[in-house]
Amino acid sequence: MDRITRLKGNRFFALSVESVGSSFGVPWWLNVMGDHAGLSVLDCGASPIAARQALDCGVGWAICRVNAAQLRALDSYDRYRGRLLTLRPPSSRIHNLREHPHDSL
Repeated sequence: MDRITRLKGNRFFALSVESVGSSFGVPWWLNVMGDHAGLSVLDCGASPIAARQALDCGVGWAICRVNAAQLRALDSYDRYRGRLLTLRPPSSRIHNLREHPHDSL
């Protein structure tokens, strides 16, 4: 990430691959991102625990595919509100778009 920062400055935004937060873990993502974790979105799959840990550790946003009750519970904390996503943001590649929550890449 330091190389990207030297080349691009702070004009980048990192989006993890699908469900990497629950498979590789939040510490791995923090190690990859270094000091730039706040400029990233970590996809935590269906793990609200990983999403909460990511946000507590300074990751900018977390993607978490949970049911409505779990999402309301997480959104009840001010520091998580607006930082939890239920779908992946669109990318520049058409085959990486998720149109429905149940779609799989």
